[in-house]
Amino acid sequence: MGNELQNREIRLAWLGFITALLPILTFHTTYLLSAWNGYVPWCVPYWDACTSISATGRNGLAYFIFKGAMIPAITLQVLFWAINHRWLQALGYPRGKAVGWLGALAAAFLLPYVLSLGHAGDAFALARRIGTAGYVGVTGIVQILLGSVLWRSRYPLLQRGGARLLALSGVTLGIAILTLILQSIPAVDYDSIKYAFDWILIVLLNIHGVGVAVLWWRAGLAVTLPRTLNLE
Repeated sequence: MGNELQNREIRLAWLGFITALLPILTFHTTYLLSAWNGYVPWCVPYWDACTSISATGRNGLAYFIFKGAMIPAITLQVLFWAINHRWLQALGYPRGKAVGWLGALAAAFLLPYVLSLGHAGDAFALARRIGTAGYVGVTGIVQILLGSVLWRSRYPLLQRGGARLLALSGVTLGIAILTLILQSIPAVDYDSIKYAFDWILIVLLNIHGVGVAVLWWRAGLAVTLPRTLNLE
């Protein structure tokens, strides 16, 4: 028996937007809940550096929202980079293979951070530090790789998009280097400002994802169901 189906195209940009925006929405929701319940102070964390991202998800309802949203977000990030890997391969760029496994590695670093959040002890603290450093570092690398491949493509749309993504990665890298410089200067009380840099860096990494999703949308990236399915 055969079943005739109309071709159905499923655009993938929506998946990219969800992947990029879910962490940002989660951090700000848990911050508002934690501040409302008195676990963290009211402030503008990007400027006042009053609280870390981790502190927003340690207590109360925010704890469950943080974990409940970020674990699916990690899964989405693996899928996001796998799609980029297949996209670049379909365009004829074999370097896309590294994008896939580096993206999966970045997501793997984030998992122990999320799972250890809200738990006391040196081992949990070490897991959070390794997870944060690994996630930020590897994500920065894979974002630069993706931008560079697109920038050197033969398609004008991808060239322009890749150039913008590389520019954003340059800003993110510059801020990361600035944090290292400030930490090395004895006269600077870096501990009083480090949380602001953490917020800024994490948001910039996710804004890069928004930029990729916009590029997916403009390029028409989609999956298409076949016209016929053999159900015999």
